[in-house]
Amino acid sequence: MSNSVEFQIVNDINKIIKFLSKRDISELSCDALVKNFGITQVDMIIILGNSIPYIAEIGARAYKSGLANDIMIVGGIGHSTEYLIRNVLENNKYKNIEVTDKSEADILKQIIVEGENIQQDKIITESKSTNCGENASEALNILNGKHKVPKSIILIQDPTMQLRSHASFLKEWQEKNTLIISYAPFIPQLKVSENGYEYINKEIYGLWAKDRFIDLIMGEIPRLNDVENGYGPKGKGFISHVDIPEEIFCCYKRLLCYYDEYNEIKNRK
Repeated sequence: MSNSVEFQIVNDINKIIKFLSKRDISELSCDALVKNFGITQVDMIIILGNSIPYIAEIGARAYKSGLANDIMIVGGIGHSTEYLIRNVLENNKYKNIEVTDKSEADILKQIIVEGENIQQDKIITESKSTNCGENASEALNILNGKHKVPKSIILIQDPTMQLRSHASFLKEWQEKNTLIISYAPFIPQLKVSENGYEYINKEIYGLWAKDRFIDLIMGEIPRLNDVENGYGPKGKGFISHVDIPEEIFCCYKRLLCYYDEYNEIKNRK
């Protein structure tokens, strides 16, 4: 493969992942909330289950800084669980974390209790959901049961699934009129290397293996596309409508020349 082709592939991937990594505020700060939404604090930070411990840690730090009154972790056992367990077991930092028969929420809760010194009873958890839609609906069920549905939330998720998670919450929480603010904890970007490409953000522990990263980003576009086979209102109805810019469609279609298996929705690896 020529260098020009590799640069085009990396450029297209970077544009797609930036699109998926939805950020409604530029940073997790009171100033950013005031600038964009006229508030200094949200009622709740909701961290969604994923495979990268850093994502829970950054959400916990935002909570500790006073950016939210409450914190919740959502996620059962799904396609990311085995990767989260592997990341925990392979890093001595997490040697005290119990992973056997634990949900993503259970594991991430231990990580922030142990590493960020947050009291266990301060953390609301949901541990049944297995996908983005269930994350939204099961979280709402828990909060309804506690009579604690927030008026405003910051949603923090794996960047590859941030946009779809936001659309899932918009759909499932629409009757609650909750202000839903998305913040992708980081925006993955690639650069061409001797082995094809490598992450620019490689200082973040637990980033996806190459094949899983491609699986995640290429799988999102057909899911987000509001057509008969997609997840939007014209399809399965799992999420609210998402506008996909033509430039992103063009990137996706060019990448299909190399990853043609993602022409339609398939099960996650």
